[in-house]
Amino acid sequence: MREVIQCLIDWLDSETSDEKGHRILRALAHESLKKADFDESKRRFTAEEIVAAVGDSIGSTDPKKWIDWPGFLKKYCETREGQIIEFARKRGLPHYPKPERKSTKGGPGKLTTFYIKAERVPEVMEDDSAIDKDWVDNSIAAELKANYQMTELGEVQPSWIVRWLFRNGQIELRRWHVWVVLGWLLTIGGLAVLIAYGGWLSLSVPRSVTTRDLTLLISVFVIPYGAWVTIIKPWILLFDDRIVLAHELFIKIHEQSAQFELLRDGDLRVVRLVRYSAACPICGATVYLEKGEPDYRRRLVGRCYESPREHVFSFDRITRCGRLLIDR
Repeated sequence: MREVIQCLIDWLDSETSDEKGHRILRALAHESLKKADFDESKRRFTAEEIVAAVGDSIGSTDPKKWIDWPGFLKKYCETREGQIIEFARKRGLPHYPKPERKSTKGGPGKLTTFYIKAERVPEVMEDDSAIDKDWVDNSIAAELKANYQMTELGEVQPSWIVRWLFRNGQIELRRWHVWVVLGWLLTIGGLAVLIAYGGWLSLSVPRSVTTRDLTLLISVFVIPYGAWVTIIKPWILLFDDRIVLAHELFIKIHEQSAQFELLRDGDLRVVRLVRYSAACPICGATVYLEKGEPDYRRRLVGRCYESPREHVFSFDRITRCGRLLIDR
């Protein structure tokens, strides 16, 4: 049982987050690990014990309502169960950790408790149904889903420009690092504006127009726009959307499209260089994440390598599932 509980802890460590559900599972896992050699009945914890282990101040709120198993935590666990199963399968474990709740009807000494159960890892089932590659019926298309897999940390190779930044495929940013980045972005933006303003003042002096003046006029617009598109905007989108496409300059030339993904855990911000991909349920080719424009603005969508305009799927980085977006 110890290795099953440790599997959950290691998965939580690999999926850094400061979400309440993540912190509850971490607390439950660490408390369970302390009693891993005990019988399951001795590894059950009340809502009060879990809240104390989490360390959050909830005031006068009922601990059971704060955990909110039926309305929040259960769904949180279910949407991530597939990732935990795959994590345990890669480790060669016959069982995977599954958080559960033990309900009671109440009464003296009868409290609702939470525990981690060792559930058998399901066998990988091959899909026996064949899909016609020439057409897909609308009723069938509604059921087609792309199941995304994320590469291991460090598997996507960064280019030499940013190789020194990524250690094991990620950058750890403390709060002061974030302020440094923001200051750096403001400095670059300010310098771009000052250069453009200086060029504009130079052009305002009455004289004959020369090639140098035309070049300066173009740079007045190009420099700020270039600074915004290539440096400032990607960082803003990363902090807003949590995941953005990595520019080709930041990954090795032979690599397929990759992503920068931001995870939060208290004061810590982790930027990972990863790649999400899936097998196309229509033709069997690989689905890679690309920009959704022009049809799906500010969204990343999965586009089939063989049919990037027709086999298009949504992308959810939490459930790692996607539905078919293009009706046939």
